[in-house]
Amino acid sequence: MGAPRTLSQRELTASLFTRQLLHRDQALTAEDAVRRLAALQAQYSPSPHIALHVRLPEFDKKDLERALVDGGVVKSTLMRGTLHIVAADDYPHFAAAWRRQWLTEIRGRHKNAGVDEDALLGSLEKFTAEPRSAQDLRDHVHDVTGGAVRKGDLVHYARALVPLVHVAPSGHWRAHGKPSMVLWQGELEPEPAATARLVSRYLAAFGPASRADIAQFTYLRYRQIDPALDELDTVRYTAEDGRELVDLADAPLPPPDLPLPVRFLPKWDAALLSHADRTRILPEAIHKEVYKAINGECLATYLIDGVVAGIWDHSRTRDVATLTLRPLRPADGGDALMEEGERLLAFLEPDATTRKVEIAS
Repeated sequence: MGAPRTLSQRELTASLFTRQLLHRDQALTAEDAVRRLAALQAQYSPSPHIALHVRLPEFDKKDLERALVDGGVVKSTLMRGTLHIVAADDYPHFAAAWRRQWLTEIRGRHKNAGVDEDALLGSLEKFTAEPRSAQDLRDHVHDVTGGAVRKGDLVHYARALVPLVHVAPSGHWRAHGKPSMVLWQGELEPEPAATARLVSRYLAAFGPASRADIAQFTYLRYRQIDPALDELDTVRYTAEDGRELVDLADAPLPPPDLPLPVRFLPKWDAALLSHADRTRILPEAIHKEVYKAINGECLATYLIDGVVAGIWDHSRTRDVATLTLRPLRPADGGDALMEEGERLLAFLEPDATTRKVEIAS
């Protein structure tokens, strides 16, 4: 067997762009798109809707809302302890994989606290059979454990012990406020199948990737990731800098000269966050302008030739909606940049009588 093939940076960029459905050439349902994308970050309620609008030729906000209500997709705290929207048939795998790591951390912080975990688990399964708020969960865990659980971990302990999913309208367009959570009605998957499904979905949506990239997305240790990789049919590559990359054996690689159209991404889009090495989509020179490490905020961006070229935000004054673009590096998006911006603004503010796309000086 020869040495692994070396993939150029452009090949990695084109692969990510294609697997993230950013060519917008597939008319998928919201549920099928979420499954193909592995997971949509959902701590900011408009972001999953914008993410699907960017990727699907005909997407309506109600498409995702219906999928949430019907149960085809679910919103829950999963990888990295972050809110995600995932396909319902993936949830029992993802939740099981994440719970294993999260329980280890929670137990480590409470190893001498005297928590009766069996009693807490039994009480939570009954208590969360109907929707409960985060404060309800805090109070319940505190009462059952007699104050043994640290204040900051009360909800975390509940989420680690029982699989909880959000109740609509959580996940709906611009739905804010305090969500309710309810017990997932189903069995979680065993290991190593659970983590193998999570890693497989990750590679299909973000690969080829290094083990460090997989760990960045999943927040799992290598001792959990490696057995999962052994369950999969994979192929190895090498990045230009010598990093070893892994991919699904049947995953196609697009030609490096494939055109990559202008696209806009929402805040916290997974395409920007799901690699330890983000340079395939985010140049190192502007990384700190996009990802604010102090508060973990990842700004809304636009891509030119598959790579972040600037950030965007929008405002509305009465009936006038404005999309403001702030370039971060020299890149010419031409008329396509303005046209794509107009498409996004029409989605964000469909009832505005005047819509403007402006480039900040």
